[in-house]
Amino acid sequence: MSNLKLENISKYYSKPAGAKQNVLEDINLSIETSEKGGGFVSILASFESGKTTLLKIISAIVKSDSGRVLLQNEVYDKATGKIVFIPEKPSSFPWLNVEQNIIFATDINADKLKELINTVGLTGYENHHPHNESLGFRFRISLARALAVNPVFILLDDSFRRMDSETKDEIYELLRTVRLKFNVNFILATTNVSEAIYLSDKIFLMKKNPGKIIEEIKLDADTLKSKGLNRQDRFVSLRNEIEKTFQAAGEMSQTEIRI
Repeated sequence: MSNLKLENISKYYSKPAGAKQNVLEDINLSIETSEKGGGFVSILASFESGKTTLLKIISAIVKSDSGRVLLQNEVYDKATGKIVFIPEKPSSFPWLNVEQNIIFATDINADKLKELINTVGLTGYENHHPHNESLGFRFRISLARALAVNPVFILLDDSFRRMDSETKDEIYELLRTVRLKFNVNFILATTNVSEAIYLSDKIFLMKKNPGKIIEEIKLDADTLKSKGLNRQDRFVSLRNEIEKTFQAAGEMSQTEIRI
């Protein structure tokens, strides 16, 4: 089992006048995944709730002010590649082709590179430069680069928010293939209720000001996932439950959390 725990994570930022802004407060959560295939967890919260900061703390890009991150019962406070962060706007270097972007700062052989390119759907684009390509195309590059270091977890920072619906559907299916093939676990920070339900085995609901986990929702295996799921009773029930929880916490609005 791959085990990730956050214990009492808090983060503060100093304002210009010297006061402290409490961004994250006492975040506690635990994620256990099966060796038979990677898991998918979402952190669902509104904009400016501290989701990105939390993902960066988990991946050891940013230090918390208190608390600790444990990966397989060991403190994870240095970015070793076991936890990889993919930002909202996937990164690629326009002066490098697809192959060069994927192997950047990694050491993999030609067979592994070919496998990754094929898995993410970029076969035939190996020598292509991605500077003017779509978010979906560049996300595939970022995903392959993340997989190249054999991570335990890949963290996604609202990565699909700016994609069109067709691209989203393609990427959702790709992530399902990847999690099973490579036994990698995903944590998605998102503002989209339907997306969280559609993709996840477990959802953590987080309020803002300060960011704090307010509920954990486990999804049944049969909730995963078919087109037209939004017409199914179980989906509607889950969505209503989530909306009510956020409304009770004063978080729910059309501009903050998307349906």
